[in-house]
Amino acid sequence: MTAAGSTVSCPKCGATNIQFVPIKRTSVPESVAAEYFRGIGPGAGPVADTIQQSACFRCGCRWIPRTAEEHRLRALSGQLGPEAMRTAQAEDAATRGRAQQSRFSKIPKRTIIIAVIMVVVILLALFT
Repeated sequence: MTAAGSTVSCPKCGATNIQFVPIKRTSVPESVAAEYFRGIGPGAGPVADTIQQSACFRCGCRWIPRTAEEHRLRALSGQLGPEAMRTAQAEDAATRGRAQQSRFSKIPKRTIIIAVIMVVVILLALFT
C-alpha cells in the first residue's frame, strides 16, 4: 500500500506515471468503497459520490488505492517480497480452483440427466 507522503506507483509494474479517474461509487462493490473511504480518514467518506480509481499509463492496470485489491496486486508483482508473492499466488490458484469447480456444480442435475438421455437416444438411433 502507499503511504501518505510517498509517490504513487503502479502495483503491477512499479511505474510512477499514474492517472486518477473518478468513477461512480455505485459501480464499486460496497465493501470496496467502505475500505477506500476508511483509508482516506474520518469525515471524508460516506457522502462522496465518486471514488478515485488509479490507472497506470505503462501497463494499463486499474486499481482502487488503499484497498485489498491494491495489496494483492503488489504482492503478486513481488513488490512486497517473495513470501507475500508466493502466498498471493497460492490464494489466486485456490480461488481459480474453486471457481472452476463451481462452474459444473451450478448446472442443475436434471439438465445433466436430460443431456445424458439425449446422447444415449442419439447413439441408439445412429447404431440401429
